[in-house]
Amino acid sequence: MIKFFCQFQFTSTSLALLNLKFSKAKRHTQRLIFILSISWITPFVSFGQNNHPDTLANVVVSASRQQISSLKTPYSVSVFTQKDIEKLASRATPDMLSNIPGVFIQKTNLGGGSAFVRGLMGNQTLLIIDGIRFNNSTFRYGPNQYLNTIDPSIISKVEMLKGSGSVQYGSDALTGVVNFFTLQPEFMAQKTFGGQLSARVATQGMELSEQIKMTYSSENTGIVFVGANKQFGDMVRGGGLGLQRPTGYNEWNFFGKIRQQISKTWILEGLIQTTQQTQVPVFHKIQLENFKINEMDLQKYQRSYLKAIGQYENPLFKKIELSVSQQTSIEQRKLQKNGSTTLRTERDEINTLGVLADIQSQFSAIWSAHSGIDYFNDQVNSTRQDINLTNNLNKPLRGLYPNDASYQYQSIYSIHHLDFNAWQVESGLRFHQNVASLPDTTLGLTKVKSSALVYSLGVARAISPGISIYANTSSGFRAPNMDDLGSLGIVDFRYELPAFDLKPEYSQNYEIGIKISKAKFFQELTIFQTELENLITRIKTSQFIQGYPVFEKRNVDKAFLRGGEWSGRFDLSNSVSAKANISYVYGQSVTINEPMRRIPPLHGGVNISYARKNLFLNSELLFAASQDRLSAGDKADNRMNPLGTPGWAIVNVQANYLFNSHFSISLQAQNIGDVDYRMHGSGINGVGRSLWGQIHFKF
Repeated sequence: MIKFFCQFQFTSTSLALLNLKFSKAKRHTQRLIFILSISWITPFVSFGQNNHPDTLANVVVSASRQQISSLKTPYSVSVFTQKDIEKLASRATPDMLSNIPGVFIQKTNLGGGSAFVRGLMGNQTLLIIDGIRFNNSTFRYGPNQYLNTIDPSIISKVEMLKGSGSVQYGSDALTGVVNFFTLQPEFMAQKTFGGQLSARVATQGMELSEQIKMTYSSENTGIVFVGANKQFGDMVRGGGLGLQRPTGYNEWNFFGKIRQQISKTWILEGLIQTTQQTQVPVFHKIQLENFKINEMDLQKYQRSYLKAIGQYENPLFKKIELSVSQQTSIEQRKLQKNGSTTLRTERDEINTLGVLADIQSQFSAIWSAHSGIDYFNDQVNSTRQDINLTNNLNKPLRGLYPNDASYQYQSIYSIHHLDFNAWQVESGLRFHQNVASLPDTTLGLTKVKSSALVYSLGVARAISPGISIYANTSSGFRAPNMDDLGSLGIVDFRYELPAFDLKPEYSQNYEIGIKISKAKFFQELTIFQTELENLITRIKTSQFIQGYPVFEKRNVDKAFLRGGEWSGRFDLSNSVSAKANISYVYGQSVTINEPMRRIPPLHGGVNISYARKNLFLNSELLFAASQDRLSAGDKADNRMNPLGTPGWAIVNVQANYLFNSHFSISLQAQNIGDVDYRMHGSGINGVGRSLWGQIHFKF
């Protein structure tokens, strides 16, 4: 195992292997064999079992809405702790998630970033923040920018739940959930004030950021505040090809969270968080579609909630969590073609009210449960106008969505966990209903209703200390949202029309896996298949509007996804550790007998890190094979090469040094080989050779 990791990182032969093209469809079988062969190199190596703090038995996850050892969970969960996040020092949240097994990041522009989770992305993947859904009814199909509006500096932990999630968290979790936990204020016996000033800079003017963090703790009160101002310049391209213009934008962030112990049994928790990004260019539109201006003039997301958390000795109401949330999403877009005297402005504002109630019960020593209800209501305001720049006359038009539309979502769920020592059983049900109200000046008021019933069932079995096998099956769904039902206008490379007769999309997931967690070694292997039905598909018509082909949305597609993921870690010594992961997914539309859209290639990474006293060093190799299994939609997408996306491999190096308890510095050298590469499906190339630095001063 040591030889495997060291050769993968340092020998030229291994580096060449990682840059193989794998370009022919007939080699898909070889890819899967490659995954399986890597994953079974080490299970038969024996190590002594102890209580090492980083073993899976000691990693606690909340994927099933209750805290449980990762080794006991009957599905695949990848966890990023606050320590991992601080070491990575990522520019943006999408970059932070780029080396998680089963996850592939696509970027349409520098101000965006979408996570493929086992082959699906956009509104088919659910984002959760502190247990409250972030997805609203206008989240778009395919690539979007929402993930980039979560400031990585306010995140304390990320849990990536793969192959499940609809029962636990609701609509949109067809293949998984990305669950973000924000910074948690602490209670302390003595009153304590603290803070941190940080600055971040990159070569070629790609970033200049400043941030302040302040904390207060007492016996019954905890407060944390984070404020940041960020300026992102145009991103440099690999291969010495210069800056990609225009890609830069400005951003500021505000985050405040308070926890208050109001009695022996109840805690109040409140949060306010705002991210505002201005003048975010849509790079590929300007480069490829004759636009003089095509930008998100404003991307603003504001979230707030108030939670009441109570704990009792009563087995039926061991823990009660009640929350009320309010979220506001504002997108303002500006579009002007070269040579045109018309400037189009669009504005979509979505206000979301959420109410959740969750009850944890402990019926016996082996039987626990989580049950609850949730309700969300979106109010959609959407406007559009054309401004004649020669006479400043404004022409009001119908917005991307029907103005004054609303979308209500409500569901009830119950999840049960049985702990028989060596055996773990988890099952659950969720019933969902939603109503979309779409006023239209021509058709009048249209109401679209849908419902769904989904289940999950998983079993884990400890076959020896530190080794467990698991199997699960679960159904998932995505209710048609406002973007499906009511969008009218140009979206990406197509023109979309409203569709009022859509029904929910469904997934059926099957998964088996093994987890091995020892003092100095862990690995996890997962093999899965996901069957998809009623998929909402964009079908090209013979019409053209404003030079764009017109697409209609219909529930006609049936497809499947299958693949595998492997990840492992080996502690070579007390100071040196090696990590690696590799993922592969094969997606096929059964209905039209062609590949599914935007399926990521085989990809993965290898890390060698050194940590001792005040120094942390990390070398990282990220790679992706070529992807030439393209659908007709992929080939029509101007962000993609119709012959496929070439494979690539890049090397990043990072060093963190803590001078004393007050001052630390971090340096990152990205893409040392200056490779010109593009993540499959992206509208912009990856960053070229560059240096990024951070300084932190604590007080």
